[in-house]
Amino acid sequence: MLYKSFYVKISPCENIIREDKNGEKIKCLGFQIQVFSDKTEQLKLDQFSVAVDFEILKNDISEAEQFAKNYVDCEEKEYHRMIDEWMWENV
Repeated sequence: MLYKSFYVKISPCENIIREDKNGEKIKCLGFQIQVFSDKTEQLKLDQFSVAVDFEILKNDISEAEQFAKNYVDCEEKEYHRMIDEWMWENV
């Protein structure tokens, strides 16, 4: 998915580990999300997971996409800084 100037790759994931309210580790369904500088996937800017009943309510790609968009909105400035830094190092 292209969002703003970033390429966001979202993949289903079955074994995301989270802690429940009792502090017990549990395996959850959800999605693995990777953010790249562009579609070539040469520069990975971020990687995180979203789990059902934690970051998202249901195992639905549209929920994962919306979470990813919100996350990119929050991190956009940092991503641009990382791209600039990477470009200077690879001149």
